[in-house]
Amino acid sequence: MIAKKRSIPKEVRIYEAIVRRLPLNHPRKAEFENKLSMKRAGYKGEKELDYHISQIDHSKFTILQDIRIPYNETHFQIDTLFISNSLILPIDSKYYAGTLEFYPEFNQMIQCINGNEKVYPDPILQTKIQARQLKAFLNSHQYSTPPLEPFVAITHSQAIIKNPTQNKEVSQRVFKSPGIFYKITPYLEKYQKEIISDQEAKKIVKLLLKKHKPYIPDLDTLNLPYGELLKGVECPACNTIGMEKFHSLWGCKKCGHTSKDAHVAALRDYFVINRQSITNGQFRDFLGISSIHQARRMLSQLDLNISGEKKGRVYTPGKSFPLWD
Repeated sequence: MIAKKRSIPKEVRIYEAIVRRLPLNHPRKAEFENKLSMKRAGYKGEKELDYHISQIDHSKFTILQDIRIPYNETHFQIDTLFISNSLILPIDSKYYAGTLEFYPEFNQMIQCINGNEKVYPDPILQTKIQARQLKAFLNSHQYSTPPLEPFVAITHSQAIIKNPTQNKEVSQRVFKSPGIFYKITPYLEKYQKEIISDQEAKKIVKLLLKKHKPYIPDLDTLNLPYGELLKGVECPACNTIGMEKFHSLWGCKKCGHTSKDAHVAALRDYFVINRQSITNGQFRDFLGISSIHQARRMLSQLDLNISGEKKGRVYTPGKSFPLWD
């Protein structure tokens, strides 16, 4: 059973909005396009692993995808977590291309691609640390834990895995996504004794779901050029920003496309980039409309929370407003 499914990372939505709103020749556009590309690639790799997981029998497991748990004034994140009565399997996904050489004895992995070498922290050590943090977290909530066996999934289809020192842990814990069944099967056969009851396992899952805190980048650290971001409603047909409002429709001057609700995506961009609240005046300024009454009517038709009165009225996303979907 999958108790928590993976969703598109909030970072992806933030970078999409930034890239969409930066002018074509802006000096920082390439920077954010690169950030977006990397996050999309990582998500693609995780979804690839999800596909292969869906092909195996996981009836004895509860699966949590992409959980982030507070721990010691920080957080630890696990890409995929299998929980059963007898075993817990944390799996960390890595979307690396090229040749990957693992050197656990030096706590590093070397990526060789296009004649260049790049050093990364050892993914095996990273996932072992995550497993240790998970165990400590559960113990702090008075839960005993089954054995934890961490793994590293290399999700890029063109990656080549090498183990120059013939380290056993590399052979045991690192795998390409399609091989997940054959990698975890020996551990399923090894650990068959039930350590916790079904009820305890359910309580652990419930606790992790309750404590999960999705990662949202601190926009202040991105140092966004807010004054240089494009305002306006994007045409859903040709992606030109600057649709005009004609009575009940938005019209695109470039391609002639019309839409009743193109402003919803623009408002989502505003919330994602500019903090999660907006006033009537800010709404009119960002969408390019002049009527206070028209703006109030449009805002009232959306699932938004309202606080304050008259000129001090502020709107924030409601539970059904598609901020991250």
